[in-house]
Amino acid sequence: MAQRLIAALGSENERWGQSIVILDGNLKVILGDVLLSSAFISYAGPFNKSFRDKMIKDDFDKYFKKNKIDTSPNIDPVKLLTDEATAAKWNKQSLPSDKVSIENGTILTNSERYPLMIDPQLQGITWIREKEKDNKLKSLRLGSKNINR
Repeated sequence: MAQRLIAALGSENERWGQSIVILDGNLKVILGDVLLSSAFISYAGPFNKSFRDKMIKDDFDKYFKKNKIDTSPNIDPVKLLTDEATAAKWNKQSLPSDKVSIENGTILTNSERYPLMIDPQLQGITWIREKEKDNKLKSLRLGSKNINR
């Protein structure tokens, strides 16, 4: 029994070795990845998709290369900040599944302060109401009678 256990754990040694190499590589880029994600959350909110992509490629990448800050290849801040299960949950809560909506949801949920939402199609407010219904969210319009209360 002991020999079978040792033989079974022998294959795990190889897998653990590969995991150590991967984690060592991730450790070298974690600072840059977190910095890029933080910059994305802080600065990308008010812009459209093409300008967000341009900002990451032209501004952030140049800054990182100039200052020798390593990042993961083909880094996507949304993938670092949100997983597919969370995005699917948002879709179930009425957030559209397009890339910009997922980016907006990522920015909104990872912000320290309350972001300003300009929502002419009322997709964001529908999502927020559905997302926060268990927290007893109350929404008011600017002209509501009891807005002071």
